[in-house]
Amino acid sequence: MANVMITRLTAFDRLVHLGTAASFVYAFLSGIGIAFPKMHWLLTVLGGGEFARWLHPWAGVVFSVFGFLMILSYVKDMFFDTDDIKWMVGIVHYMTNHEEKLPETRKYNAGQKMYFWITVFWGTIIFLVSGLAMWFPDAFAAQVAPWVPGMGVRDLVLLATVVHEVMFIAAGAFFIVHIYMGTLGMPGTLSALATGKVTAEWAKAHHPKWYREMVRKA
Repeated sequence: MANVMITRLTAFDRLVHLGTAASFVYAFLSGIGIAFPKMHWLLTVLGGGEFARWLHPWAGVVFSVFGFLMILSYVKDMFFDTDDIKWMVGIVHYMTNHEEKLPETRKYNAGQKMYFWITVFWGTIIFLVSGLAMWFPDAFAAQVAPWVPGMGVRDLVLLATVVHEVMFIAAGAFFIVHIYMGTLGMPGTLSALATGKVTAEWAKAHHPKWYREMVRKA
């Protein structure tokens, strides 16, 4: 069974996933360098202070484009059901590699779905809106003024900065966990990004409902 391969991601899915990840990593690291003086050295690594500050918002634009494409591509598999709620209650079993004690999952488990909604869905929207507000404060304030009387440019930038940084912390934390689970936590997952395929053994162990669906379709 270990030599039998199952297609998990299409070429388009892999391109979108990698584009989203690459742009997020650059925006995330350059954001750390911009926000925290002791981490300014990151800007040097990322092309130099002036260049990294210039590229940071553009990396955010690229992330938003790929993020919206990812939403369109992945959303059909990301809705929660009752088994997902039970899965979240027993998430400690997942973290200790005892998935057999959890409800069987389809193509994505509840943790992956939560990552999608928080980091990809809301992250794309919040980073884009708050980022544009900081990038073009005057133009943005002019659009907001009729809806929120009394909010000046300074107030808008302050609010956008706080929202941007809160999302940055949440998305960053989820991304680190996502990287761990895709490498050390669940060996065999990362290769799907390169080839689009996983072993039948991996699929049966981690996503048994999806595995059976793929077997029926074969």
